[in-house]
Amino acid sequence: MITEKLARIRAEMPVTENAAYLNTGTSGPLSKQTIAILTEENTRELMNGRADMKSYVRLSTAKAGLRQAFADLTGATPAEIALTHHTTEGMNIVSHGLNFQPGDEIITTTLEHEGGLLPLYVLKQRRGVTVKTVDLMNVADDAEIVRRLEAAISPRTRLLVFSHVAWNTGQRLPLAEISAMARRHQVLTLVDAAQSVGAIPLDLPASGVDFYAMPGQKWLCGIEGTGALYIRRERLGMLSPTFIGYASLEDSSMFDYDGAFMLAAGARRFEVGTVDRPGIHAMLANMRWLADEIGWEWIFERIAATATMTFNALNSLSGVTVITPQAGQSGLITFNLDGYDPARVVTKLVRQNIIIRFLPYPYALRVSTGFYNTESDIDRLLGALEDVLSHSPDDLPEFIPPR
Repeated sequence: MITEKLARIRAEMPVTENAAYLNTGTSGPLSKQTIAILTEENTRELMNGRADMKSYVRLSTAKAGLRQAFADLTGATPAEIALTHHTTEGMNIVSHGLNFQPGDEIITTTLEHEGGLLPLYVLKQRRGVTVKTVDLMNVADDAEIVRRLEAAISPRTRLLVFSHVAWNTGQRLPLAEISAMARRHQVLTLVDAAQSVGAIPLDLPASGVDFYAMPGQKWLCGIEGTGALYIRRERLGMLSPTFIGYASLEDSSMFDYDGAFMLAAGARRFEVGTVDRPGIHAMLANMRWLADEIGWEWIFERIAATATMTFNALNSLSGVTVITPQAGQSGLITFNLDGYDPARVVTKLVRQNIIIRFLPYPYALRVSTGFYNTESDIDRLLGALEDVLSHSPDDLPEFIPPR
């Protein structure tokens, strides 16, 4: 059923009129308001240029507003928020900003995206750290998750890297419990928030997490090349800048030719230089639309409800194996059609304007239910899957990977 509010939201997101868009976990749909601000700002720069003082003042105000918007969403303070270009940038800022020594250990899991793993592998090559990987695939019990991670900790462990919501299974890891356990062992926590921010309620200070890397383009339905990094206030002095530029300083003139410089007082010291100015303005407008016109509580409840509905419906289909362990933990549900190639299934569905994705590991299908999705979108997906199951796997179109 489409309520009046949901109808207004969908009218603001035209892709919902053209497709059953169920891939927010990759990139959320853009709104008309976001694109209007992006166009307005690009036009302003086209007509007035990009280097006048008024534009810099407006940009500084917009960046401050965007830090505040991320702080409001996560329970943090603006001083604990650095604006980034994506989750991976935040993961790199922390991974390479800590003072690791040869023989130090980092613990991570089998549920991680390469955006979180690859910086660790570079540290392994460059600094001689040991990277331990804990197998959490098919582990649904929170206490067992914490137990396995704690069992891997040794006196040399310095950092624990994990996802709040696993991109490949959709399960929500117990953030507060893991963070508390790590603190007992004097181990820092770095969290990949690609599938959590904007999808589930957050209170980062209360959670005890040290570092939390967030994207703008997924569940926040924002501009590509935007994101944020939360750095717990008392951990700020532990990180050294890997990249540094004028935006990292308290004031761009606060350096001398003897090599002295003054970093910004808060987390914005990890912001480096030029940004996509129209994108910053558009992302701020988008965050305000989500918070003020739609409401975060409604968004979180809607995502959980549609995800639960989809989870239950998929479990009821004969020939479907659902990999996600529990309903409603996130907006992601990972599953397979038994005996059918996931990439070819996605190819078939996209021809019917049903947009989901397949994953490389586990090799499976993944559906993302956003706050804008309707029961009709879910019914379209289920009907298409039933049609696939009624035919031979060989009847599916071939998948042609992009080059």
